[in-house]
Amino acid sequence: MTLASHLMRTPQQKIACFDLGGVVVRIRRTYPEMFAAAGIDDDRLAATDFHALSRAATALGRQHQRGELDGARYLDRLASLCEGLASAEELERAHQSVIIAEYPGITDEIRRLRGDGWRTACLSNTNDLHWKSLLALPALQAMDAHHASHLFGVEKPDAAIFRAFERAVNAKPEDIVLFDDLAENCAAAIGCGWNAVRIDHEGDTAAQIRHACGASA
Repeated sequence: MTLASHLMRTPQQKIACFDLGGVVVRIRRTYPEMFAAAGIDDDRLAATDFHALSRAATALGRQHQRGELDGARYLDRLASLCEGLASAEELERAHQSVIIAEYPGITDEIRRLRGDGWRTACLSNTNDLHWKSLLALPALQAMDAHHASHLFGVEKPDAAIFRAFERAVNAKPEDIVLFDDLAENCAAAIGCGWNAVRIDHEGDTAAQIRHACGASA
């Protein structure tokens, strides 16, 4: 049975749940990309041990996206890790440079799903510094609801975030489809009884969603 035919059999309204980075918005994924986008010069980039920085900054970033650190404290602690590499202003620019742009066609695809009777929402591992910018995007404005790790205090792939989402949207697991670019998040959602479709973030994400839902191109 295809995903689309399964969902046609469910009695409740279908819910399309979108990850953001890699599905709705294209993002920068590495610290060198982020720092270069913030205008940090090549000499400083070449002198930086990004393997060590990534290990430390990733742990800090996870605290931020669970809401354990607000944006100001996160940037302050990141500045301590990056002493000599970048100014506070450059670090803030680097952090904001993660978000590049919406994927082409994704807003229209969300609107199409709503027109076909789906409820639409996001569930993203993100943080307070990115959230305002994300909410301003046309794709998010087209959604019915917006949920994120820093608001729930837990991040994917922890099962608790999927249960929190179910409660927030008053839905049964079998009526939800997660569109996510990470295999571990899709596997965790399936383990919670959801449907899940892994999206290739390097491809046409809107077309992948349309195909998974059984619509003609």
